[in-house]
Amino acid sequence: MYFFYYIPVGMDTEVRRPPSMTIFFSILCSVIFFSNKYLSESMPLNFMNLVYVPGQSGLLTAMTSAFLHLGHMHLIGNLIYLAFVGRYVEDRLGPVLFAVLFISSAWIGNVLQGVYNAHVLHRQVAGIIGASGAVSALLGVFAVRFCAAKLKVAYWVFMPLQAYTKAGTVDVPAVLAVGLWFVIQAARGLVQYGGGWENVAYVTHIAGFAWGFAVALAAGEFGKGRMEALWKKSRKMMERADYFGAQEALLKYIEKTPADGLAYASLARAQLLAGEKARARANYQRACETHLAGRQRGEAENAYREALRAFADFTLGPAQQIDLAFGLERSLKPDLALAAYGNFERCYPGHPEAPFSLLRTANLHWSTYSDAAQAARCYERLIDRYPEDSWVDFAREQVRVLDPLRSS
Repeated sequence: MYFFYYIPVGMDTEVRRPPSMTIFFSILCSVIFFSNKYLSESMPLNFMNLVYVPGQSGLLTAMTSAFLHLGHMHLIGNLIYLAFVGRYVEDRLGPVLFAVLFISSAWIGNVLQGVYNAHVLHRQVAGIIGASGAVSALLGVFAVRFCAAKLKVAYWVFMPLQAYTKAGTVDVPAVLAVGLWFVIQAARGLVQYGGGWENVAYVTHIAGFAWGFAVALAAGEFGKGRMEALWKKSRKMMERADYFGAQEALLKYIEKTPADGLAYASLARAQLLAGEKARARANYQRACETHLAGRQRGEAENAYREALRAFADFTLGPAQQIDLAFGLERSLKPDLALAAYGNFERCYPGHPEAPFSLLRTANLHWSTYSDAAQAARCYERLIDRYPEDSWVDFAREQVRVLDPLRSS
């Protein structure tokens, strides 16, 4: 006789946004459980009407029964996996698809368990409750999307007859951990089929897992998972100062995801550290342009700031450069805006927007830094270089106003 338990406690993957639907479903299951257990007599709703009993209740209850749980351990077990797996899956699928998957898999799993109970186990009167089908579907998506991830698993092995016990944590591939879970469910399901009665809906688990697995494959999550693995590989190589290996991984990643500006910035960083300055400059430019095209202004500004540290004269194409400079001014980053306007003027002196660049530079020097001398010099440069421009009269008036201030 032996006992083996394990639960995931960590993973080498980031969560990039709050898991709103994971939190919502966790709270909903908890509220319904405690309301049913401790407040059922004062509730206007009879929770027993939400239990799915094959052949006796409607198919809608196959979904509502997912939010009911038999006991504290039943609830806690589902919530542990929902909280851990759900936040990663929701982060990648988004809250809407996550919610659709959760509800549909709960319904499918419970319906198929009902069919199995009635026609295979011949136990039609058994009610089916619990979110296990939905949680199992999340594990199915998890196995596909995070196929290259590693889990930190806490485990406990207990062999009372051998007087042996051991507990600890170990890092294992996510696919192995989920695969072991699936094998255990299948084995216990076979025991149940052979006559060993357990009050557990193993078909719900297996059907939910299969549904989540299929949805993830259909949504292209396997390919996305492979790309994410390349991204993580490049980061680990950067940490080990293997800059050429990081470049190789990033180039493969960019080949499949050319619209990811962060990848270009990371590639530029690796090339810069490897001494490939020309390539680094080109990829910083691609990073900024990709972010601007995707309306990710904050990321574009971050990439531009990083590029300026390496290349003081770093400049984009004229349209992107003036757009970025004006955006930096609006977002109250005057130092970066001055550098961007200055580089535009030096790189594109014949461009129609060059006088505007000088005008904004002068305004920043005066309105932000109260530097009348620098502001006046910018206005004078506008007058000297672009005497036919429509802003010349305004520049002359500003020089007249600032002249006594800079001499003082």
